[in-house]
Amino acid sequence: MATVTISLDDDQVIELAQVARDERTTEADLIREGIERLLHSRLTGPRIPRFARRLGPLAIPEKHVNP
Repeated sequence: MATVTISLDDDQVIELAQVARDERTTEADLIREGIERLLHSRLTGPRIPRFARRLGPLAIPEKHVNP
């Protein structure tokens, strides 16, 4: 395992500690989870939400021009 150093502002450090305490985990585990989610989303690309799949292809309506 490699060690990576990051800088967080004071508010982020406080919020990270609070979330870790609430979820009974460590700050390091939360950071690893966040990085995993970021990498997964970047590697898999944008996804179409489930509800949108049922709508069919999206089309931009043509503008009606009055003669």
